Amino acid sequence: MPITPVSIAPPNPSTQRGQASHLAYDAVNDRLAYANGKSVIVRPADFKSNFPIVVFSKHIHPVTAVKFSPSGFYIASGDASGQIKIWDSAPKKSKDDNDVFEAPVIKSEFHILSGPIKSIAWDADNSRIIAVGQGKEKFGHAFTWDSGNSIGDIQGHSSTINAVDIKPQRPYRAATVGDDFALVFFQGPPFKFDKSLRGNHSNVARDVKFSPNGDHLVSVGSDRTICFYQGKTGEFVKKIELAHDGGIFAVAWFPDSEHFVTASVDGSLKKWTKEGKEVQKYEVEKKPSVLNQQVGLVIGKEYIISLSVSGDLNYFSNDGVELIKVIKGHQHPITKIVVEGSDLFSGSSDGVFLKQGLSDCNILPEPLKFGTEHEQHTNYLVDIVTDEGVQYTVGWDDSLKKWETGAVQNSVKLPGQPKQLLKIPSSGLVVLLEKKILFFDNDLKLLNEQDLSFSTSSATIFGDNLWLTNVSANTIVEYSIASDTKITPTNKLFPTLRSPPTLVKASPDGKYLAVADSTGKYTLFDSEGKTVTTRWAFHTSKVFDAQWTKDSKYLLSAGLDSGIIIYSVEKPSKVIKFPLAHSSGVSSLSWYEYDPEKKTGSFLSGGLDATIKMWNVEL
Repeated sequence: MPITPVSIAPPNPSTQRGQASHLAYDAVNDRLAYANGKSVIVRPADFKSNFPIVVFSKHIHPVTAVKFSPSGFYIASGDASGQIKIWDSAPKKSKDDNDVFEAPVIKSEFHILSGPIKSIAWDADNSRIIAVGQGKEKFGHAFTWDSGNSIGDIQGHSSTINAVDIKPQRPYRAATVGDDFALVFFQGPPFKFDKSLRGNHSNVARDVKFSPNGDHLVSVGSDRTICFYQGKTGEFVKKIELAHDGGIFAVAWFPDSEHFVTASVDGSLKKWTKEGKEVQKYEVEKKPSVLNQQVGLVIGKEYIISLSVSGDLNYFSNDGVELIKVIKGHQHPITKIVVEGSDLFSGSSDGVFLKQGLSDCNILPEPLKFGTEHEQHTNYLVDIVTDEGVQYTVGWDDSLKKWETGAVQNSVKLPGQPKQLLKIPSSGLVVLLEKKILFFDNDLKLLNEQDLSFSTSSATIFGDNLWLTNVSANTIVEYSIASDTKITPTNKLFPTLRSPPTLVKASPDGKYLAVADSTGKYTLFDSEGKTVTTRWAFHTSKVFDAQWTKDSKYLLSAGLDSGIIIYSVEKPSKVIKFPLAHSSGVSSLSWYEYDPEKKTGSFLSGGLDATIKMWNVEL
């Protein structure tokens, strides 16, 4: 039976400083869409909704622009290579409908520019698209979404176009703004150059929007200026200079066409009337910082939603100035996930450590960020161990940290780069370095350290036994742990593997050792070192993580080949696999629920695409 994802954690959109990151909004179904690496995330605009989040991962290059069609049935997404994909995004009828988890179907795809696509606009007929961005021969292209036929010529700019919008009513008009400080107005379709308006912006123009009724047109830019134009003719009306204390990166209209909102790098949003009178100001924080610069904006049914440069989604009430909710998430590849009870702990390659709740096979979209910016790891978070409300982490900043109630209680410096962190069942911790093992008590006091005569990459513990991968000799070495944490090698010999071992996992009952080599092939040993099977060979590249079921009958495995595979001890040639679980690779796994009698369960996976997914499976 195929693995079925039931929920996807809400990672936030990646952003580049100095560049607007346009959020997309589906007014019909009240949904958000945004880019995250090579993926597109589609989630409910209402943060209280537990409707599943959809991830589209069919782009080869990083996604740079996303836009819903007015009907909400399709999404057009563009990437850094200049390719655009149009795919089916129509929501299914209910959360319980299994079809909701099927990969979105690509309807058409075209390569339209020689550089990154910065912005996309649909016409009201859901049939025509204008995509703009960076290129060599041209900076924009107008085409039909189904056939790709050209429906005009986007000219008038001398450098990269940052934003485009199409008037929602006939006769259609289009406007673009770019790095050349200009706004260009088009008639159509077919879309053709009408006029170029220069001299109104004194710096890069970042965004442009027609009002919903088509009567007004507004452009904003890094010069802190808001420019007003006639929506039907494109004639310049007036401008407001120094509208914010920093550059303005995004603008969005309210549905009544009477007011609009601007988002600025000064960390604030401002609401304006269509005549240009400031109505109110929304602040993410009282003291602006680089991380809370506002670079994206949409207006939903209930909330004004803005995007910080840190990737946070900020929710303001439509009829007030209060900051209601901030949705956080990982911005970099997930490196480790661990489930303890109803809590999910996750770390990423930038050292960020988060906690999220789990409920009814859903990941709750309210992560807690551990510690202050100075308490977090400053580099790659390698491993996480949990122990009854206490968490331990190690990172490439060569530190071991103890966490309680979301704050660091203790931190020690390590003599080298850690490979793994393990918990000794009785008490204490084991930190694995490349050629050294360190033993700490629960308060991070160093108890013992022992040098190794070989290089190791992974370790596993059962009872008083410790197994290490010997990368130098392509084998496994077993040690016995004494009460004083001193370890001595046993006389047990394991067969030599074909390739260097990269991962070793002991089953919960201690009967089996699953060893993966650098090619992704497993050798399953019993506790005596005898080979049980070598038929677990379905991965095509390196394995990053593996987790046993509590009955020691199945092994959940994932790695660089982007696939998740479940191996069976009793039927080694039969597997359950999902080949494209995460784009770029699956880095970590953790079981959430498992019923040994029914052989059903759910687990979570973390990927190099910065997303966390939850899956249901029947074995």
